[in-house]
Amino acid sequence: MNQDITQQTVVEMGMFKMLMEGLRTTLAWKVQGNDFSRKLSTVRFMVQSFQRHQERLFALEEYDGYMSLVEQNAPQLSRTVDALKQQHEKFRIGARRISHALERIASTDAARFACLCDDMLELLDGLEQHNKKEAELFQEAMERDSGGEG
Repeated sequence: MNQDITQQTVVEMGMFKMLMEGLRTTLAWKVQGNDFSRKLSTVRFMVQSFQRHQERLFALEEYDGYMSLVEQNAPQLSRTVDALKQQHEKFRIGARRISHALERIASTDAARFACLCDDMLELLDGLEQHNKKEAELFQEAMERDSGGEG
């Protein structure tokens, strides 16, 4: 069971990282002239895909995944798990806000679009740091479980 959870988390994280890279590539797309309607359409699609996968990954981590394993194997790390869950909620709120704003933006509002792109890049940067913390926590909990503290 634990191996299934670990394997699914590895697969889901791999897909999530690919979505993050694709989103970064899309956000970096340089538009010629004043018409950014095509980029806006692609960014909307990518953000929606990203947001759906983020929700899926966070639910997996929180309810079926590594967070439960960490709390079982290393109960002393439960505060760290709680802090990561709180960060999940902040990332959920941020992604929803950006996604909703992208749906309402006019394809002529270049300044607002640029701000939303910057917001998304900031969210991606925060998520990368968050993902590193999660990997470190999981590693620490599994080392403690196997007795490899030294």
